[in-house]
Amino acid sequence: MRAIKFILFSCLFILCIVFANLIHKNREANRELDLSENLIYSNFIYISAGDIKSLASISFNTSFDNLSKIFETNKDSIRNNILRKNIKVKESDGKIIVFVGDNIIEQITVSINNNVEEALENILSNLNANNINLNCEIIDNSDGNILVEIYYFEKDDYKFVITKSNNNQTLSIDYINLRIL
Repeated sequence: MRAIKFILFSCLFILCIVFANLIHKNREANRELDLSENLIYSNFIYISAGDIKSLASISFNTSFDNLSKIFETNKDSIRNNILRKNIKVKESDGKIIVFVGDNIIEQITVSINNNVEEALENILSNLNANNINLNCEIIDNSDGNILVEIYYFEKDDYKFVITKSNNNQTLSIDYINLRIL
């Protein structure tokens, strides 16, 4: 009888741990960032199961209601528009731009203007830690000077592109929806 009680208690205990873990992961996945707070490099790109799910907590599935709250605009004026907002990324100036079609978010872009090397290093290490390997292209001029470094990752439904200018002044992170009909 004691063995049965011990086994039942152990199963119940393990089941509680599993449910608590699922609730915690679900809460983290659905957590919306307040774009007025400082974003850190590890939390403005949401990654799950080897896929990039959102950029600055905006995904292609984000509702127009949420977009209207984030960008403090009327829901009816969002369609076929370009939404812009100044943000802080790790105490540096940045900007988020969302290209919205008729019924879908087409592209999300985050531009960082300061600490470009640190931002790129942190973003790449975060992606590598989540087993997302980026391809790299370097565009140079005829003298061999590097003009732009482009890192990209492509799936069937999206393309993720990081572009760093040669003067280390701007880092642009683009999350592009490839399922635009």
